[in-house]
Amino acid sequence: MPAFPGTAHPSAPVPGVRRSLPIPPIPGLDVPVGGSTAADIGPDAERPPPSARRRRLTRVAVALGALLGLVLAYHVALYFYVDRSIGRVDALVTDGPEVLAPQLQESSQTYLVVGTDLPGRSGLASVSTLVAHVSADGERATLVSVPPTAATDTPACRTGEDDVRPPVTEPFAAALLEGGPSCLVRSVQQLTGLRVDHYLAVDLGRLPGLVDALGGVAACLPGAAGELTGDQAREYLAGSAGPNGTDVTGAAAAEREQQLLAATLGPGLSAGMVTDPVTLARFLTRAAGAFTVDAETTLAEVRTLASTLGDLSGDALQTATVPVAAIGHVPLDGDQAAVVVDGAATRALFDAVIDTGQLPEDAPADAAGAPQPAEPAPAPAAVDPVPEGTTVTVVPAAVTVDVLDATGGDRTAEVADALVAQGFRVGARGTEPAAVTRTVVRYAAASLELARTVAAAAPGAVLVETTEVGSAVQLVVGPDFAGAVPVDIGTPVPPAAAPTAPSAASSCG
Repeated sequence: MPAFPGTAHPSAPVPGVRRSLPIPPIPGLDVPVGGSTAADIGPDAERPPPSARRRRLTRVAVALGALLGLVLAYHVALYFYVDRSIGRVDALVTDGPEVLAPQLQESSQTYLVVGTDLPGRSGLASVSTLVAHVSADGERATLVSVPPTAATDTPACRTGEDDVRPPVTEPFAAALLEGGPSCLVRSVQQLTGLRVDHYLAVDLGRLPGLVDALGGVAACLPGAAGELTGDQAREYLAGSAGPNGTDVTGAAAAEREQQLLAATLGPGLSAGMVTDPVTLARFLTRAAGAFTVDAETTLAEVRTLASTLGDLSGDALQTATVPVAAIGHVPLDGDQAAVVVDGAATRALFDAVIDTGQLPEDAPADAAGAPQPAEPAPAPAAVDPVPEGTTVTVVPAAVTVDVLDATGGDRTAEVADALVAQGFRVGARGTEPAAVTRTVVRYAAASLELARTVAAAAPGAVLVETTEVGSAVQLVVGPDFAGAVPVDIGTPVPPAAAPTAPSAASSCG
């Protein structure tokens, strides 16, 4: 066929145009020799459908992943719900003028841990206080308990009703009971010089419920070891006065509070609880009603403290009580006995904590190191206070005895008059707000003969030797006091007046 006008024959070269060469095949895409296609040999080649077993495994993996995500989301939501549900108060005054050397406390953390409603106690004695100072790296901590009836100075502070409370000298626990958390924080800072960074109040009446929420907790306690139930935890807290019925400084109560908090909060807030959502929900729900913290402290910081108390031991965890100069002191302008703090020793103790994060090297042996048995033994006497055949050697007329009523029943005058009727001379009279659950006779070693006369006249009283009464002999009236009886030279001293040794410390591994 002839070409159209103006066109060239397809095979004829066109002047000025270079004919293109054939395009080489592209490996993997074009048809190779032999007729195989790229789909047959390339990476996208069709694979046989997965087996039924593989499809089942895939579905199971997807379901497990979704379930795990749901559980984690539930725990996170529960955690934040409880964190927001915990009671919060405006307690901190970190810039208070009573804070000493704040530049030395920038990296460390101080927790004020307050136990309230201690089972078996009321009033001032129902408050148990620990000042926990933790080093910046969390590798060391000091725990110092403060006697609830110690006479301390509380600076001007704001009450829970946001009223300004003027400065006052008062029993330490009254700062909380009458002023509120912020007043207690100011009192602690005034006494110690430490900056309180976290405030944690624990309703000790509800702590056994937390133990039950976990199904019991592993505990290593004086005289016992193993699983502890909620009822046993309540009994342990209520028994902090010990076999001799006295815990005047509150040291035993504070130690038991610390032991149970560590044993309960440690496992309750641990990561391992993620595998038991029912128990975790029960624990956190109860915890929300048992704790009160300051406005800035979170549940995570409470967990940090619990881990510190539970993980540290030996020299890394030192314990002490605020040094005491006297107990049962009745001021001239009042009738309520108080614990008198040793100001110089207290200042030296907390200066060392601020400077080094540790107790001073010359701290008493029973104040430093690992926690001591919850009921410290009475100071050893030169002789057995009531050996077999002991009789009265001092007539009542030669004995002056202070009378302190610990029953809360206003029995001071009644008991004092009864002793006067038996020939005793009565010195100071007052009430004892500290924890005393039975009638005791306090005395120094030099006054043992005088104390035996008092114990013989008050059947059921137990002799408690202490260096913190000076030369006085104090009869502290407990609920078991049944009256005074006549005594004279040769009257037998009841063997029951001998103090009972505390339970031995548990030898947990």
